[in-house]
Amino acid sequence: MTFWERLESELQYNDCSMAELGRRIQLSPTVINSWKTRGSIPRADIAVKTAEALNTTVEYLLTGNSIKTNTSKKTFLIPILNQELSAGHGELLPDDDIVEGLVSVPLWLRKQFGTNLAALHIHGDSMSPTLNDGDMVVCDSLGWDMSDGIYAIRMNGNGYVKRIQVASGKILIKSDNPNYDTIEEPIESEAVNIIGKVRLVIHPV
Repeated sequence: MTFWERLESELQYNDCSMAELGRRIQLSPTVINSWKTRGSIPRADIAVKTAEALNTTVEYLLTGNSIKTNTSKKTFLIPILNQELSAGHGELLPDDDIVEGLVSVPLWLRKQFGTNLAALHIHGDSMSPTLNDGDMVVCDSLGWDMSDGIYAIRMNGNGYVKRIQVASGKILIKSDNPNYDTIEEPIESEAVNIIGKVRLVIHPV
């Protein structure tokens, strides 16, 4: 694999777009894409920022020969809630958050979202292949951020993780698995509460 193939793999693993990466490292996606098109390797300082943003190492991106995860201190701990989000037909969400443990996540998340973060388990296959049964997602608790994406939502008392799009006065609740239908709700619907956006995916080892 080349540098850019490994980078693309890390972007998918972290559910991060090239535009989002550019925002994290404060670089225009146009510049990044021009380097990719030419097959050029970014200069050292940009490579370091890129590795940190994706919680990996520069050596891994350049050679593929090191441990993939960045084990430096540029991480912090967030709570794992004893709740499941359904990638399927719904999981009952309790009223109270119960912390069952802690998980280490990249430091850039704290810089952007502070303490408004938690990790939750995923159950079901409606978001496959993006999210799989047994994955964990790191979500903020800031509600709708005015952009499409994967969100944790409460719908009729149940918790879900779904792709959300708002258009033409409707909330479109979509699954990545084509075997599941899109759900439509009016924008003013009280049945749907958008808890927050998925900012990181943690796959089981």
